[in-house]
Amino acid sequence: MVIVVVIAFGFGGGGGEGGSSSVSTAPSAPATVPSVGSSAAAHDLATHVTLTPADWGSTYVRDSPYEGDDMTTSIPDQNCKLVAESLTDALANEWRDSKNPDNTAFAASSLTVYEGADFAKRSISRQRDALRRCPSQSEADGKRQWDNVHEVSLPALKGFDAVVAEEGHLGTDANGRSTDTYYVSLTGSKGQYVLHSDISRGPGTQQQNRDDATNALSLMLSRLASRGIQ
Repeated sequence: MVIVVVIAFGFGGGGGEGGSSSVSTAPSAPATVPSVGSSAAAHDLATHVTLTPADWGSTYVRDSPYEGDDMTTSIPDQNCKLVAESLTDALANEWRDSKNPDNTAFAASSLTVYEGADFAKRSISRQRDALRRCPSQSEADGKRQWDNVHEVSLPALKGFDAVVAEEGHLGTDANGRSTDTYYVSLTGSKGQYVLHSDISRGPGTQQQNRDDATNALSLMLSRLASRGIQ
């Protein structure tokens, strides 16, 4: 699915119905964010902004694998199969995966720090293009497959330069087994930064997914901005 354009991981394999309510409403983010020019500063910032399990809710725990800072990403190719790319224009990339212990909800967040705002804008543009081009997507081996991939409008997201909001359905998991999992994936750019949140659950949870992913991304932006005024 297109959401992995800014991160190097996918959703968890399961996702039954329900999953506890998680991220509380985040405060409105200030209008400015800090500027960083070195990989070390960018990595330090990313580790503070990227969400932990507690940020998603009291029931969330670390998924396995939990976090990484690899400088790679995935994006659908012309056949809508996910291919890996190097983040050659980025200073840092941090991701963390969380879940409910009973595997009813899988949540993820990431922050990519680019060398400048133009690179962040290009990342968002490529993601939107791929989203509109590929309503069905799969991993290279064809086992994990997504359908009904589409863009949605979420007016509650404020303070970003650009936002791509995506929804879809995971029909088969990483083992090629049938599943019925629904996800919301949000990506926003602000200056040289690309922030990402996504969450997936079973049937009948899309509104909850939208609310949680929106609050998560807003929390990340607020946290990013607060680093610039310390």
